[in-house]
Amino acid sequence: MKTIALIALLAWLPAAQVLAAPPAKGSTPASGMLKVAFVISDDANVMDIAGPWEVFQDTMIDQANGEHIMPFELFTVAPTKATLHTTGSNRPGLAITPDYSFDNAPEPDIVVVGAQSGGAGLKEWLQKIHAQDRVIMSVCTGAFKLAEAGLLDGKPATTHHWYFGNMASKFPDVKLVREVRYVQSDPTIFTAGGLTSGVDLSLHIVAEHFGQAVAQSTADYMEYQGTGWKSNQGISTLTTPVTRHDWTGKFGAQSKIVVHLVTEGASNTATADIPEQNIAGVSTALSGQGNKVRIAFHIPGHPATFDGVVNPNATEIAGTFVQDGKSTPLTLTKGS
Repeated sequence: MKTIALIALLAWLPAAQVLAAPPAKGSTPASGMLKVAFVISDDANVMDIAGPWEVFQDTMIDQANGEHIMPFELFTVAPTKATLHTTGSNRPGLAITPDYSFDNAPEPDIVVVGAQSGGAGLKEWLQKIHAQDRVIMSVCTGAFKLAEAGLLDGKPATTHHWYFGNMASKFPDVKLVREVRYVQSDPTIFTAGGLTSGVDLSLHIVAEHFGQAVAQSTADYMEYQGTGWKSNQGISTLTTPVTRHDWTGKFGAQSKIVVHLVTEGASNTATADIPEQNIAGVSTALSGQGNKVRIAFHIPGHPATFDGVVNPNATEIAGTFVQDGKSTPLTLTKGS
């Protein structure tokens, strides 16, 4: 969605005057402006930025004298100020030059963390902001960045439904909540589901600061008719695509291995059979980056690992199988 320009009629209004009556919920700085920092890095998702950005930029407060103010001041912050690219369709996406780096960014009142690759200093910056009791909200898999910073340990949280399995396996201490638009994880941390859920969470935060009527007026200006920000109800149970493939290979002289891979959305789980060792359905842990894959086989008394590289057609993984201190070549071939 393209960012809608602020209507020309309001362009002359003073943006930094003190609010006539601070809202009962939330807090407003003496300047009347709440600073909202949007964390960005390579592969940032556009909707995760644009949705909340539109909500906060379109929020207007009516004053007793008939004037209006925009109470939010928005800026972008990243590991460095170097230009980066958002997600795109099989090519680099939008080019964005961050306003600030973590080293020189103004102290924010609200931080928005959408899906993105992350970068140096993000973990420490989020920990610092949380220690200052500032509001931090994630959208989609931005929740993973909060979890990596340790901000969600033992707390409820949500993320995009395609990544529920990944969240559950990578961060078992996080209390994953499904089928809601957003979750308040602690007094200052909020996590939203995928993509458009960020709009609902942002409207919820506007309502917390300035009341339901202001949030509704913002939604009306955006022509946004979703009601999840009021009810926090998810839409009907979403269908997540599931695929199953067997990857087969041999290591050593005779030993055959079959890895049964199940992909649900973007979450992978696998079990393995090694007939020569009387192993059937042993659990595994999958990890990887780029075209590199690691599989850890949880074989009682004889744990094993496989480190391999996926070929360009994603039909083979060639690497090394290690068990009981012995390394042997192994190539897994994708079957039906």
